[in-house]
Order: sequence, then structure tokens, then C-alpha cells
Amino acid sequence: MEVTDLDVLIARLENDQHDGANYDALLLVSEFIGPASPVRAIGPRPASPSRVSRPAGPKPSALLSGQIEVLRRRTTKDGRVKLKLALLGVAVDRCGICMTQFKNADHARMIDVCKHAFHERCLARWVMRSRTCPLCRIGLSC
Repeated sequence: MEVTDLDVLIARLENDQHDGANYDALLLVSEFIGPASPVRAIGPRPASPSRVSRPAGPKPSALLSGQIEVLRRRTTKDGRVKLKLALLGVAVDRCGICMTQFKNADHARMIDVCKHAFHERCLARWVMRSRTCPLCRIGLSC
């Protein structure tokens, strides 16, 4: 019988520790099987007469999707090619989560208020854990 990575992680958790020592193992398990809490459906929730109205606060930011495109291309004196990249008309350089430079035609997402840009896959993993911008912590409406 073959032992998988998930088996090893679960074995770490079976010690029934309540001191937080298994927190890293729990995070790794959540990457295998998904978040512990159900993900909310995208879209407005139906109005309920028993719902208490909340005071008006800052409206959550929307996520904009697009493809990275080349704005400008120049060649330096030593022969290197420098690209100026943009997402939805806004200059971008690297993903705010993985810190990898964007490439032409990468699929990316931008937060409409703060204009922070991320790879779609990076942001999807982040949003499973937190409904805020990874850089400035502004609320997201996703």
C-alpha cells in the first residue's frame, strides 16, 4: 500500500494538539482538500425581512479580469529588450502575491479601487482564505 503526502499530513494532525503546533499542517491540508468553511456563492444575497440593516460603509472593491499586454518595447544599448506591460490600461510589473514578473498574455486580475494586480491563480488561492486585497487589505466583493 502506497503512502501519500495527504496521509503524512493527516498523521501529523492525529496527535490532537490544541496548542497551535499543527497550524502549518492544517494549512497544507486545506490546500489539498479546500477551505474548511463553505465558499459563498458569488452574487447578491436574497433580501430577508429578519436581516438587520448595516450602516453604510465603504463599498467592497470588484475584481477586474484581463490579459497582460505590451505597451512599449525598447532595446537597451547592451542588447537587452525591456517591455512595459499593462493590465486593462494600467502599468504593471509583477504579481503582488508570488512576486513573479508578469509576461505578455498572462491572465491576471486587478482590484478596481487600489489597482493592485495579481495572477488569476494566485489571487484565487488568496481569496479562498481572505476577502481582502493582499497588499492594502481593502475589502473585496467576490
